[in-house]
Amino acid sequence: MNIYQQIVNKKLNNITPDELIHYGLQYDISLTNDQAKKISALLQSKKVNVFNTSERIQLMKDVAKITGHETAKKVNQLFTEFTK
Repeated sequence: MNIYQQIVNKKLNNITPDELIHYGLQYDISLTNDQAKKISALLQSKKVNVFNTSERIQLMKDVAKITGHETAKKVNQLFTEFTK
């Protein structure tokens, strides 16, 4: 894993609910405070490598359980854009 990937993964694995809401607004992804808290806790507990396709897919399944399919799809598109 290169330094860029390490930085991105570290940021995601330590993201706060407030940061998630901020990025959601920035990228037109609607999140409630409760959803942001649950996603933040999920990311902190799993320590996912978003550059690994299978780990990202599993994460999106977990996010979909929290936010619904459409929001998880938007998040996945955003992750895919950042991991190119």
